[in-house]
Amino acid sequence: MSTVAIISFQYVMAAPPKLMIVPDKTWCIEKGYVIESERNGKKVLREDYDRAFVDSDFNNVQLAIAQIMAERNFPVVNGQAQAETDDEDEMFDEAFEGAETGSGVQTNAYDELLKRNKPDITLKIGWNVNNAGSIYSADYRIEAIDTYSNKSVAPIAGQTGEVRRTVPLSVALKQTAKGNMDDFCTKLQTYFDDIQTNGREIRCDIRIIDNGSGVTMNQEFEGLELSEIIYNWISDNSVNHQFNQRSSGRNMARYDQIRIPLKDANGRPMDASRWVKGLQEKLKSLGIVCENASTGLGAGRLYIGEK
Repeated sequence: MSTVAIISFQYVMAAPPKLMIVPDKTWCIEKGYVIESERNGKKVLREDYDRAFVDSDFNNVQLAIAQIMAERNFPVVNGQAQAETDDEDEMFDEAFEGAETGSGVQTNAYDELLKRNKPDITLKIGWNVNNAGSIYSADYRIEAIDTYSNKSVAPIAGQTGEVRRTVPLSVALKQTAKGNMDDFCTKLQTYFDDIQTNGREIRCDIRIIDNGSGVTMNQEFEGLELSEIIYNWISDNSVNHQFNQRSSGRNMARYDQIRIPLKDANGRPMDASRWVKGLQEKLKSLGIVCENASTGLGAGRLYIGEK
């Protein structure tokens, strides 16, 4: 049996990760598909996916990469299609938020894409074209990012070589990228197999709101300090007790590298918000008021105290 056949057989046997393809930030900046804002006095550029997703070059390249992955039995979700489906719902949500609070809620476009599609891994792709008369070449890059931990899983970089301008960019990229994809897909599958065995990685920030309630991480509940109750719960509810306490104080605690199961006891998909809800319920059982303000798939956030 050939090596390619063996790899293809392994893909069929193992549960593959769900992928989503988006343009990388460098490509968006070069094309001008960015939204500029300011944070703490610094200029921040974020990808404008609404414009990037309707770019014909991106659509063609996205389709070519998706076809390569489909040939290797990796499912790819279409972020643009889901975004269009959700547009009408968002209009109702914004109207409701405006009526209730007087303003809408600002969201991160990338986090919104992740919450809609819930991919395991995001493929960020980009390229630049080098023109030379009747021929051209293209440098391309693909980076696989774990959508929960935001860590790089596997990168690819290459060049198409010189091709005639009559050859579409997507065709040139597809022909060249195919040669790198078996090793790339093997790395993706190995990474996802580890996640299925050892849990996916998230982070969790817990903060006490300064509202004069007097609650601190040192306060005791049922004979244990609040910090210890939280620490024990995270340990008991992480896969094989795998987590790291990043920092702690009287009014906050930060944990990262927390391994949580892909699904809960009822077989439902697990993300940071659903996982943190368990901690929220634990604290509420002790009479502690708290709010689950988790954002994204891998960022858990819990506020203790009344606003």
